[in-house]
Amino acid sequence: MAFVALHRQVIQSIWQRQKFWLLLLCGLLGPLASNAAGPGPLRLVGAVPSGFEQTHQLHFKHVRVDEYTASASPEWLMNTRIRLEQQPSPVALDLADALKHYESAKMVGCRAADLTTIFSGAEQGYQTIVMLTVCPKMSDLDLGYLRFTKAILADALYFVAIEQPVPAFDDAKAGTLQEPVVFWTDLLKQFIVCSSKSTTPACITAEAAR
Repeated sequence: MAFVALHRQVIQSIWQRQKFWLLLLCGLLGPLASNAAGPGPLRLVGAVPSGFEQTHQLHFKHVRVDEYTASASPEWLMNTRIRLEQQPSPVALDLADALKHYESAKMVGCRAADLTTIFSGAEQGYQTIVMLTVCPKMSDLDLGYLRFTKAILADALYFVAIEQPVPAFDDAKAGTLQEPVVFWTDLLKQFIVCSSKSTTPACITAEAAR
């Protein structure tokens, strides 16, 4: 595939590593844009994969948090967490700044964390931004992580965060993470904001997968 050739060319340095993530993921996330959702109450839809157990839930009138952790999956998937979150949307919100602030608290304790915007545009008619955080190594553990976070601004502020622990790595080993990058990027595309009356193909597919 095209991204395999690209991967061989760009993992020679930190800058090249960043270019690899950016080009690969932008290519995978390109088809995100779609038609606007129809009228009606909005909600975040998308299916959590099998093998994940719900480990945290917090539901209030304007705040919802559901967190799932992989416990019965292939070894490379173990302890991966998926967090679905809904928050009230402040007036005049800058979505990019909100997502960077959301991510900054998660990066504490990571050595040389790299935060990259891999998609910014409209999805189902709503402003959407996707960022990837690559953490080569935590300060006190021989582990790093890949964290994909998607923010959607609609009637509320929606977040989908996927964090997978990985063995600590350097630039020479960055290419070994290609498989989880592709896997999680495909999954992330399935989480969208839809109305109960939406008839767009993306919403119908997402609802059917629930």
